[in-house]
Amino acid sequence: MKIKFLLPIVFLLAGGAYIGNSILNTAPKSAQNSKHEPHDHENDHEHKPNSEGSENIESIQRGPHGGWLFTDKDLQVEVKIFESGIPPEFRVFITDARSNPIPLDEVNLKIILERLDRTDTVNFKPMGKYLLGDKTIVEPHSFNVAIHARWKSKNYDWDFSQIEARTELTKEAVKNANITIANARPALLKKQTTLPGEIVLNEEKVVHIVPRLDGVVKKTFKDLGDSVVPGDILAILESRELADAKINYLAAVQQEDLTKSDLDRETLLFHNTKQMLDLLQQELGLENVYQKLKDLQIGKSRELLIPAYAKMKLTKSVYLREKKLFDKGISSESEYLLAEENSKSSEAKYMALREKIDYDGDWAVRQKKRNLESESLNLQTARQKLFALGLSNEKIESLAHQNEQEYSKYELRSPLGGIIIQKHLTTGEAVKNDDDVFLLADLSEVWVNIAIPVKDLNFIKLGQRVTVRNNSLGLKATGKLTFLDSIIDSSSRTVTGRVVIPNPNLKWRPGTFVALELTLSEQKVPLAVPTRAIQTIRDWSVVFVKYGNFFEARPLELGKSDGTWTEVLQGLKKGENFVDQNSFILKAEIEKSSATHDH
Repeated sequence: MKIKFLLPIVFLLAGGAYIGNSILNTAPKSAQNSKHEPHDHENDHEHKPNSEGSENIESIQRGPHGGWLFTDKDLQVEVKIFESGIPPEFRVFITDARSNPIPLDEVNLKIILERLDRTDTVNFKPMGKYLLGDKTIVEPHSFNVAIHARWKSKNYDWDFSQIEARTELTKEAVKNANITIANARPALLKKQTTLPGEIVLNEEKVVHIVPRLDGVVKKTFKDLGDSVVPGDILAILESRELADAKINYLAAVQQEDLTKSDLDRETLLFHNTKQMLDLLQQELGLENVYQKLKDLQIGKSRELLIPAYAKMKLTKSVYLREKKLFDKGISSESEYLLAEENSKSSEAKYMALREKIDYDGDWAVRQKKRNLESESLNLQTARQKLFALGLSNEKIESLAHQNEQEYSKYELRSPLGGIIIQKHLTTGEAVKNDDDVFLLADLSEVWVNIAIPVKDLNFIKLGQRVTVRNNSLGLKATGKLTFLDSIIDSSSRTVTGRVVIPNPNLKWRPGTFVALELTLSEQKVPLAVPTRAIQTIRDWSVVFVKYGNFFEARPLELGKSDGTWTEVLQGLKKGENFVDQNSFILKAEIEKSSATHDH
């Protein structure tokens, strides 16, 4: 009876053991043979399960070492990313389905990591109680994972996705967010110093305008702050001094004209006299000489020389006649000698008069030339005085046709373009020739005075470029250092420098305090990114690399920085695309998804 009672209990226990063993041997494998499908990152960066059943990382069972646990039939694999105090590495623990250790050298294992920019293959070798991967698993740990194992001539495969610090944005979203993309490239790091400075007037383009003569202001045309161009009339004065200068000039013009006419007449007379002397030299007959000279203006020389020539001809003729008669014995010797004496005396007087007329004519011409030169000098002096008073050549030339009532009118004109920054005259006011009535400044260029510390002088040189900023007004300009004082200020231990900057829109106002950036040294680095592109996620300094529509935080090892550019030592490749401006938007998107860093 007892045996019959115990038999059903034994059969029941045996059946339960069989069913339990079947359940253990047929438990579903984790991510078994799952295929890696494209994943959707819409505003988060965790991989979503696909239609074929690829598992979410959070749904994968954890093993005793805290890693991902995968089971397929008689093999159990636990994959752990170990990073406590060492660079991240894969450690894989292998057991059979009953969690019993198996010889590690019997298992051939390979893990393939598919990242956005590359695919990494990790091979393994036994290391104590686990298999150790041969590669460092660099951050971010964002990849699709394919595990391939071979044990006892059987293949085992698992696929899953481990996605972090990644998001996806459409082209339209990128454009709307004003996100700009740049390429990683070499850069020039600059060691700079910022010093205070002040905008001042360019002293080479400041003009003190004075009337140049005494007068009374009749009318003003420009006020403080007005812009002028060269030649603009600033004011009209009435000046007796100007009237006198104009009258003296006109008188000098007339006197020069008279002197020139006098010289022309004297030159003509001398020229005709030379012709007369040449004719008389030919000893022509008086009738012939009269005919040739009758239409020439000769003046008093004709009156003196022709009678002397006629007398010389007559006495010579008498002498020749007496000589013939004397030779024939008809005339006495005394008559012959008297005729000879009269002939020689007449000839001598004629020759002396001829020489005197020639000399006096030449002297008269030279004297007239000297008179003309003197009058021309007087005219030039009178003209230069008018030039000095500001009259143009055209104005001077038109004085002869000007109304006498306009002689005292003086137009005070601007010598260059600029802005009137001071004015010291009003209508009806009497001004002197040296009164400073207007101060005019050309503000198209301004100076920036800067105090340079002595410790920085070794890095400063004339001609170097300097950036000038006014942050309150949002102004920025670049100029050159054009001046360094030779004397060190004993109280501040600084040297005054000067930078010239353009001011086309007149926004740089003299008296404004500004900041100047001077480059002290430069260093070229092989790879750098703009400092504004760098964000902080967890304890990483990252930029966001772009592949297609995906953006992923890329941890960087950084080097030197000048504030504008930061050197990249590791984590980015030359030419790789990354987000330059507005990278904080991507940081916010990634942080909004609340991704975990759990391996």
